[in-house]
Amino acid sequence: MIYNQSPVIQAINILIPSTLAVLAILNFKKDNNGFISLKQSIKMGVGVFLVTGIIGLVYFSIFINTMEPDYITNTAQMQADALREARPEMEESMIQMQQENTEKFFYASFPIILILNLFIGFVVGLVTGLFTKKS
Repeated sequence: MIYNQSPVIQAINILIPSTLAVLAILNFKKDNNGFISLKQSIKMGVGVFLVTGIIGLVYFSIFINTMEPDYITNTAQMQADALREARPEMEESMIQMQQENTEKFFYASFPIILILNLFIGFVVGLVTGLFTKKS
């Protein structure tokens, strides 16, 4: 399951921080006598997703460096095998280059993951704010 990125796992990874963001926004609104602005709601959504994203990346870094030290190599190998199967006409040197680049630049995906988290937090905060704000 470590290497499985099924849609269910991805949905859970979005559902948990989304629930936390909505609960934080609703709690803020309750503590603020029923008032919350759209800007405050967006900031809370982005903030919750930023914190959960950082915690997730720190955990993932610790996990792949201590508990599963071959994670990056195994992931690159799985991608190369999938590429060989999907495109058998592709030259082996190109597949090897892709595998090496995956291993070399694996950690470059971390900022992209954080940016995606911020975007999802923005959307969750915006939607929740639109439904909960008082004019």
